[in-house]
Amino acid sequence: MRVDFPPLHCVVAMHPDETLLDAARRAAAPLGNSCGGVGVCARCRVRVITGWENLSPPTAIESRVASSLTFAANERLACQAVVKGDCQVTTDYW
Repeated sequence: MRVDFPPLHCVVAMHPDETLLDAARRAAAPLGNSCGGVGVCARCRVRVITGWENLSPPTAIESRVASSLTFAANERLACQAVVKGDCQVTTDYW
């Protein structure tokens, strides 16, 4: 499993049960996070370019936050999305 951060020209190999936030940290990708990964700050919001089907389903917390902040259909919280296969992600600030 790999997570690709195209704007940063970086690809990271994943371990089982790791989140997109774990991948970003390993890649030294500047991804916001102030809630400690519990899913309430929404600073780790990412846009999934490819591989949406290779991420875990949204958690209840993520669904609530996404609804209140009106996430686009392809947006996820990196701290809540567990990687199950290859994907590509970006943000609006890279």
